[in-house]
Amino acid sequence: MNKLIKYIPIIVLGLLLTSCLTSDLDELPTFENADIIDFRFEYRWIDNSSEFSKLKVQSLNRTITIDTISNTVNCTITVPASDDDFPDSVRADVTLSNIVGFADLTTAASMKPIGNAPVLGKVGDFSLSTIQYEVTAANNTVKVWSLIIDDFVK
Repeated sequence: MNKLIKYIPIIVLGLLLTSCLTSDLDELPTFENADIIDFRFEYRWIDNSSEFSKLKVQSLNRTITIDTISNTVNCTITVPASDDDFPDSVRADVTLSNIVGFADLTTAASMKPIGNAPVLGKVGDFSLSTIQYEVTAANNTVKVWSLIIDDFVK
């Protein structure tokens, strides 16, 4: 009997948190666009100049052209000038092979790298000759996008 009393609150809580609503729900739109709408880059490093190590981030300037017909993103990446927060010694280490990329997608789309393409949000090698990503819309429409780095200006 004592065991049964221990489980009664769990059973009651489970019943209270369960919903039985199965009708009259709003029909949500199924998004069909699988497009890249922006692409950004940054450089990250650990700053050990003080007592505590800090992760520092420097956004890289970029000029992009997005072609939704041929599914290409052309980028020119420019490393900003050094300053107090971004010293010359750190700026000298910035290359296409150690930056982080981010993409903005159309609503409810997802993205994954193809082949050796860098994983977005992590340090990756954007010096590869072929960089492709698969973008999948909410309705499962799939497009393969190519990222082309036209120039890297330092």
